Amino acid sequence: MQLDCRNLECPEPVIRTKNAIEGLKDGEELEILVNSLAPRENISRFLKNQNQKFSLSDLANGETLIKTVKNGEISDVNLDEYSCEIVSKKPGKVIYLNEDRTGSGPVGETLLSKFLGAFMQVETKPYAVLLVNNAVKMTTDRGHVSFKALKDLENAGVKILSCGSCLEAYRLVDKLAIGEITNAFEVADLLSRFDTIKL
Repeated sequence: MQLDCRNLECPEPVIRTKNAIEGLKDGEELEILVNSLAPRENISRFLKNQNQKFSLSDLANGETLIKTVKNGEISDVNLDEYSCEIVSKKPGKVIYLNEDRTGSGPVGETLLSKFLGAFMQVETKPYAVLLVNNAVKMTTDRGHVSFKALKDLENAGVKILSCGSCLEAYRLVDKLAIGEITNAFEVADLLSRFDTIKL
């Protein structure tokens, strides 16, 4: 079954997704088509909160296909949590990393780990950490010195987003152990809406 949620105002995409899944039997698949970041994030969060496994596929023209297979009952939700306003407002900053270290020299990896760890101590956490280029190695290598710092940030509610093209280039897609795969459109959208910290 495919659900077209393009050009819909929030929280309508989540309402339609919830209704569609409730009409399925366990094991039946649902595909949801969206074309903006807010519904993509809200539907993803809804599915995660309902313990439904799902995948995201980026299509042309900024569209995303979300696939999920119904597994278990769907519980009631507070639709106020899925408004566009929550996603579109600027709740803070994003950290943009394109290397798995900061600066040059052997101290770089350890220094970046300390910086990331320090964000656990500040009152206002960043909204997300965006990882591109070889920074994606930090979310795929459990032995990397910054792996724990990123995991701690994720556990604190910070979104950890690794560039999908970069993971593919390094052949690390199946090694992703923290956060989610992102794409150029989502990175560009977040960088345009949030103040950015580059380490």
